[in-house]
Amino acid sequence: MIVELSPAAERSWRLLAERAAAEADPRRRANLEVVARHVREEVRGDVPALMETLVAQPHYEVWGASGSAGPKGADEVRAFYEAAIEIGKNRLEFEISRIVVDQDTVVTEGVFRHAYTGELLARRGFATAVDVDLDAWYLVEYQALIVWPIDANGLIEGEQMYAGERPRIVSKLAPGESDHLGPPGRD
Repeated sequence: MIVELSPAAERSWRLLAERAAAEADPRRRANLEVVARHVREEVRGDVPALMETLVAQPHYEVWGASGSAGPKGADEVRAFYEAAIEIGKNRLEFEISRIVVDQDTVVTEGVFRHAYTGELLARRGFATAVDVDLDAWYLVEYQALIVWPIDANGLIEGEQMYAGERPRIVSKLAPGESDHLGPPGRD
């Protein structure tokens, strides 16, 4: 489901947009713009538009606390994003605090925020059923760094994500609170 962007979500990657607007070098500006477009389309849930920001056979790696290797190739990457959309993980905040850019790479560092159910937190080992209400929604966050390699045609070759920590619970969400996170229409 493609959704309109929440102002709260858009503010979270404001630094990326500001950096692109201020970049004088055309190649570095284009690199920043393709990453910004990728993030925007991910949060909107527009998989075809998101895939247009990527090379034909992207390669993802996830390092650190999550233990996942990441999807490889267009079919796996598409399925990865479709699964994220199914549970609302794509509707996120990525509060970027640092950006490094050169002719071939963009690096973004910041805090990811999601809305997860207590059941999901318990099933994935981020909490126990004793610690959370399985039917409630929780605001979770984690520090991460993403390396975005860019090919000669200006497309993203994949993502190399370094998760600095496991998702940690910030708070239990009240109905309507942070409704731009998680699946559309969540309780």
